[in-house]
Amino acid sequence: MGAHVGEYRCLVPDIRAATWEDFEAVFELLEARSRAAFGISQQEPKHLRQRWELPGGGRWVAVEDGSIVGYAVLDESQEVGHAAVEPDVGDALFAHVEQEARHRGFDHVSVTAVPEDEPLYAALERNGYTLDREILRMWRVLDGDLPEPRWPDGLTVRTYDEADGQRVHALLDDVYSGWDPDYVARSHEGWLSFMTEHDEFDPAMWFLAERDGELVACALHWKEHQRHGWVKDLVVDERERGKGLAKALLHHGFRTYADRGAERVGLKVDSTNPTGAPELYERVGFETDQRPGIWQKRL
Repeated sequence: MGAHVGEYRCLVPDIRAATWEDFEAVFELLEARSRAAFGISQQEPKHLRQRWELPGGGRWVAVEDGSIVGYAVLDESQEVGHAAVEPDVGDALFAHVEQEARHRGFDHVSVTAVPEDEPLYAALERNGYTLDREILRMWRVLDGDLPEPRWPDGLTVRTYDEADGQRVHALLDDVYSGWDPDYVARSHEGWLSFMTEHDEFDPAMWFLAERDGELVACALHWKEHQRHGWVKDLVVDERERGKGLAKALLHHGFRTYADRGAERVGLKVDSTNPTGAPELYERVGFETDQRPGIWQKRL
């Protein structure tokens, strides 16, 4: 093989299912791509391990001369993870994943990518993907006097219990599918694995708002890490919007994180979210630092 990075060799690599014996090599590949794009690694082994342990997914590696030169994963949410530098490797991986997606009856696949990852951006354009929308990554510094939450009348707020899983999952699916026509719900088993079966899950940081015993909103935060917090999901039932509930949940999360020693909190929000979420986050002090794109291909 022996070609330099960036040459188009028009050769088809060997693609096979990834095994746990490939884990270290795949992580090194992803870490190298992250360093090339951002100058630092934004990868952690635990996140890759979590994705591999999700039910209903598939993962593959591209191999040349015994070395792993590309990687792709497809999960039940129809999202593709992909890493390769050379065009023939990246194109072959996309073709393989798309064939698997068609076999599973998926009507589309999506890929999250940033412009800094130039090989991935180029591969998306070559393989017929179109930029559907941007995701805003935002951060809010937890300094000064943090506001007290002002709860709407008639609500009770508590933390998560294991018995709440079905209701929380159902509320998330209902809210997200209500405005995103391409939202793909995970199986409940897959959702529990993705959301709770790792060390970033902390039930004391999942806040549930109820009215007359009915779950109407929730704010799900990851456990603080290196003085950072993260809002994973914040949803409010349509009937409860416009009353300040989302803002109160955010303020409650800020104060809880600050009490735990966190210095800033981040989140991601769809730029096309019609509920007013991006504007709300700006009003409570979040600032955007990155705009990853969601690329899609109809199958």
